[in-house]
Amino acid sequence: MKSNELRGTGDVFRFTLIQTLKSKAYIVSLVLLLAISLLTAPIMQIIRGGAAGNKKIENSKIEKAYVCNELPFLPEGGKEITDLSGDEVFSKVAFEVSTEDFDKLCERVEKDGDSKTVIVHPYLGTQGVTVEILRLGSGEVDGDECSALADVLCKNLDQYKRSISGLTEDQLKVLDYNYEVAVNYITPEGDLTDDADKGINGGQFGVAYVLLFVVSMVCIMASTQVATAVVTDKSSRVVELLLTSVRPMALLLGKILAMLMATIGQMVLLVIAIVASNKLTGVIFKTETTYMTSMIPKGILSNMTIPNALVSLALIALGLIFYATLAGLCGAMVSKMEELQDSLKYFTVVALVGMYAAIAAVISMQQSATNMFVRFCELFPLTSPMTTPGARIIDVAPMSYALIAIAILVVLDFLTLRFAAGVYEGLITNMGNRITAKDVIAMARNKKKGGAD
Repeated sequence: MKSNELRGTGDVFRFTLIQTLKSKAYIVSLVLLLAISLLTAPIMQIIRGGAAGNKKIENSKIEKAYVCNELPFLPEGGKEITDLSGDEVFSKVAFEVSTEDFDKLCERVEKDGDSKTVIVHPYLGTQGVTVEILRLGSGEVDGDECSALADVLCKNLDQYKRSISGLTEDQLKVLDYNYEVAVNYITPEGDLTDDADKGINGGQFGVAYVLLFVVSMVCIMASTQVATAVVTDKSSRVVELLLTSVRPMALLLGKILAMLMATIGQMVLLVIAIVASNKLTGVIFKTETTYMTSMIPKGILSNMTIPNALVSLALIALGLIFYATLAGLCGAMVSKMEELQDSLKYFTVVALVGMYAAIAAVISMQQSATNMFVRFCELFPLTSPMTTPGARIIDVAPMSYALIAIAILVVLDFLTLRFAAGVYEGLITNMGNRITAKDVIAMARNKKKGGAD
């Protein structure tokens, strides 16, 4: 790609960005989205207070709890976290540290049949600390009580770990990563749910899925705006004036970067609005932990280091450039705005394939974070911008995979932009009937042969 082909990119970028930010459509959509974002946290807090599924535990039927501790940093077997004397609901629960094997303890509790007894089972897994509460399936204790008890124990555990000294960096990382509450029960047959989990937990799934969703939305919104801008310039014949001083490649790339910047800026403002809304909700409802905050597992973003953030941003940016370039070519294939939707079907198919494959990969991570399909999606250029950033942030994708994915996207973007440079000049001034993908490929081949001659 010659340097003169990119001359004028900055001018196009600035012009397009300013025009986009001034447009009524952009301003109205931004205001509406900001209003929705600011109202999200208060509405969720109000719904939480009135929802039957989020009832507050005022009295507990739990009378006794056996503690089967498997956390190596609790020297007294769990007594360090079971002081609930100041808790209004669980202060009367009698805790007893058990030295029995976990399976044998479960069998004994099931055999005794005490309907008001539970087992507290804290253990250290590969993805963090899990505080598991087991109850009798036929007992009086319900799952809400077990979850509430586990939450209280997790708070005690969080306070205790701050006083521990002599832990290695790996141990501290796991402790800071995530506390997960698991509520299971013992069947009348004495069977237990297998707690060997090779997949990601609920908190990790939430982070990966939310990031995938945000990247997908930015991709679709920005790419559609690129195509719209291209058609608008063609139909108004502004492009003919621009081409007198700017090369087609610079024109396309400038528009792509401007639309990406405008859309990403919109998303950043929405995130800021949501955070501000959550803080304001805490002040209004006089609570330190809002419903939105309670939905985010503690320490889930501890792997968000500067290298991981830079790698994730590089993946997302390279993926957005590819999708936006494809949308720009779709826009150049038509000369009227009413024909745009039909032309965008090529972009839509590619975007949907990438998005749904990425969703399938994140869902399958719950069973196994290292299966072949997940690894393929972490490298495949249509899915890596949506899958790999989240997988890297929750620490299930190796850095080597992320770097390979970046290399693949760099090559793909270079080839895509070269292809665009070969056909865009012929398409940008086309004011006739809509051109098909077959015509575009033929034009690119002819352009290449002409250049070779």
